[in-house]
Amino acid sequence: MQDNSSIEKIGTGLVCSLKTFKGAKIELVNRRSGFNGFSVYKNGKIRKIEVKTMQRADKWIAINGIRAIDKLFFERDYWLYFVLVTENIIVVTKGLPFIKKQLKTTDDIAYLADLELWMKTTKRLSGVTGFTFTPKINVFLSSPIRTLVKVTIRR
Repeated sequence: MQDNSSIEKIGTGLVCSLKTFKGAKIELVNRRSGFNGFSVYKNGKIRKIEVKTMQRADKWIAINGIRAIDKLFFERDYWLYFVLVTENIIVVTKGLPFIKKQLKTTDDIAYLADLELWMKTTKRLSGVTGFTFTPKINVFLSSPIRTLVKVTIRR
């Protein structure tokens, strides 16, 4: 059995291959940039990609760090790429709409203001105290990714 970092590298490699095949330029980013992936440049447009590599478990994902949470909820062009390693399948979805659908959130988006306040407060507290806070959001999916793929392929 491979360790998680090896699995993540395989997932990133598969997504890079897909995007370069489609004519995009890939730029891997520093982990501190706030997302686990890279930027894709095509025809002057930049797309932020979060790669989630799933070997077996596909029922939940984690978003780690203030920057990643900030980008997921407040950056318009933020995409999630789910790599199902054993099936050699990549599922591409726009980040926030997918998360909202999975969590079945209401149309009332007041929680976004609370989330933004929480992140700003955490950043400010980090700057004042010198502490490093690493918040984490676990998203338990209402439909596992492999189930969504099976339903989509049957159509």
